[in-house]
Amino acid sequence: MRYRILFFFFSLVFIFQHGRAQHIDIDKKALAFLASEEKVNILFTYDGLLIDDAIPEADFLSKMNKKITKFANEEEAINWAAAYTAHKNDIWPATFTSVLNEKLATYKNPPIFEENSREATYTMKVHSNWMYYGYDAGIVDQPAKVTTVLTFYTSENPETIIFSTEISRAMGQYNKEDGDGEGKGPSLNRMRKAYTKSAYKLAQALKRVVD
Repeated sequence: MRYRILFFFFSLVFIFQHGRAQHIDIDKKALAFLASEEKVNILFTYDGLLIDDAIPEADFLSKMNKKITKFANEEEAINWAAAYTAHKNDIWPATFTSVLNEKLATYKNPPIFEENSREATYTMKVHSNWMYYGYDAGIVDQPAKVTTVLTFYTSENPETIIFSTEISRAMGQYNKEDGDGEGKGPSLNRMRKAYTKSAYKLAQALKRVVD
């Protein structure tokens, strides 16, 4: 009976949080330029990033260092920190960009989003401002989530914003068999899947502009 109550409770939480993340505001007129561009530069930033219950990134990393060192060793803590940096700077951006382009390619007039493109007239900045790593507690698990603010501007004039929108609490799909279980630290792969969902949702929203 207790497990049924817990399952019901977490199901309600999942439905509520999932529902909050559905709508992405898109201004078709403001973003009309996308349908005529071959490439759009994409830039990833994390300034002011908060983790879980509004923990600043630096404090989160310090907490993980102490936790992993305590329950494993200092070498494992260093390895996790290096993996975090690699995911943040390379893997999450590459995943987001790849999924976005793959889905957009199914539409009529999509641009190609490319990191650090010097040729692109326009830039889309993807600013991650909140992350939740989820968990695996045996009978109950929770996927990771990420909130991103997307800002469009001409590459030569980043101060003049053409349009800005938010993808709130995009939730990845949990699969323990695919590396989403607990390790020495929070699962970076779980967070990668949150970026996968975020990019897919953005592509779906941009269909109104480029299809």
